[in-house]
Amino acid sequence: MLPASGLPASRNHRRTSVLVMATKAKGYRPVERSYHSSVQVGNYMYMWGGDQRNLPAVHNNEEKKSMCSVMEVYHLLTGRWEQKPTTGNPPLGVVGYATAAIETEIFYFGGWCRHDNCNHNSLYSFNVDTFNWKELSPTTPHHGPMMKWRCDMAAVQINGENYLVVIGGTGPSFNNAPKQPGAQYQKCQYSSNNEVHVYKLSSGQWISLTVTGDRPPPISIFTLTSINCSSAILFGGKTANGRSNNVYILNFTDTSVDCSKLSNPRGSVQWPKGRSAHSSVLINTSSGPHLLVVGGMTYDFWIFDIINKLWKQLLNMPKNVTNRYNHSLSVLNVTPATNWIIIFGGLTSYNDTAVVELRRAFIGLGVVYNHDRQTSIKELEGSDPYKNITG
Repeated sequence: MLPASGLPASRNHRRTSVLVMATKAKGYRPVERSYHSSVQVGNYMYMWGGDQRNLPAVHNNEEKKSMCSVMEVYHLLTGRWEQKPTTGNPPLGVVGYATAAIETEIFYFGGWCRHDNCNHNSLYSFNVDTFNWKELSPTTPHHGPMMKWRCDMAAVQINGENYLVVIGGTGPSFNNAPKQPGAQYQKCQYSSNNEVHVYKLSSGQWISLTVTGDRPPPISIFTLTSINCSSAILFGGKTANGRSNNVYILNFTDTSVDCSKLSNPRGSVQWPKGRSAHSSVLINTSSGPHLLVVGGMTYDFWIFDIINKLWKQLLNMPKNVTNRYNHSLSVLNVTPATNWIIIFGGLTSYNDTAVVELRRAFIGLGVVYNHDRQTSIKELEGSDPYKNITG
C-alpha cells in the first residue's frame, strides 16, 4: 500500500511503486471537458456534465437537456468508456458543481448554468442502478446555501444519519439566498464565501452548523474530501490572499463542526505550493488515510499523510498526469496493496484518460508510462522500479 509521507526512520524502508498508464482510449471516448467531477461507485466511474464544447450558453433548452441527459461511465477493470442515457430531469447547474456519493446514490449540488451569472443551489441525486435523476432540493433564493459554483461537498454520517456537507464557493451577491449567520462574504458583485451547510437526507432539511476553531476564509476551487464517517479534509483553494496551501481538518457533530488549520511550517519540511483548480482523492492504507493531490496551476503530484501531518512530492511524473487543472480524479482500491487513480479532462492540452497505479512495496519509487500500449520506465526515486507491468 501507499506509504506514509516521511515515515519515521524505523519504517523508512517501506516505499511506493508508482505506475502511470496514460493511454489513448480505444473505442468510444467522452468529449473534452473541464469543471466536472467523476465519482467511483463499485467497479465503475461516473462522469457527468462539465464545461464542454458546443454546450449551449442558455438557462435551458432541448439541446442542453439532451447533452446533460447522458452519463459517461468508465469501466475501471477494462479501461473502456461507455455513454448511457439517463431518465428524469438533470440539474441545470452543469459547470463547477459539487459531488459526493453514498452507496449507490451520487449527489450533485449547485453549479453554474453557463449563461450570465446564473448559479444554482439545487441538490439532486443520481441512482447508478436505475440511472434516474431526482431533485431533492430546488434552486431558491429563500433558504439554504447561496446559489453558487466552485464549492465542494462531502458525505458524513453522524449517529447513524447521513448528511451532505457543502462549504465555500462563489456566487452573485445580489438576488441570492439569505446570508448565513457567522459566515463571511467577499464584498464584490460576484463573491466567495465560507458558508458551512449540511443537508440531512432523512428530513430533507438544510442546517447551519456552529463553527468552532480555525474556520477557513471565503474560499473557492478547493477540494473537500471525506476522511471517515465524521471528518473531512479541505485543501488549497482561491482566497482573497491568493491561492492557499493550508490544510483544514474538519470534525463534525450533528450541530457543529470544529476546524483545525495546518500551515506550512517552513524550513526543510516538504509542503506544496498554494493552488486551486486541483483534484484530490483519499487513499486508505494500513498506516492510515492519505490525501493524494494532482494538478492545479502548479502541475505537480503530492501525497499527504493525514495522521502524521506530512507531505511528500512524487517527482518526474509525466505531464499527461500532472499538467491539468479543473480536471476530475477518482480512485479504485484494486487490492489491499494497490490503488488505481483515474484522471480525465481539464483546461490544458492533456485531457484524455490517464491511470496511475500506486503499490505499497519494499522497493524504490518507479513509474511506468504506457502510451498506446508502448511502455517505458522512468526512475522516480530509489532503484529497482517494477518492470513487468502489463497495461
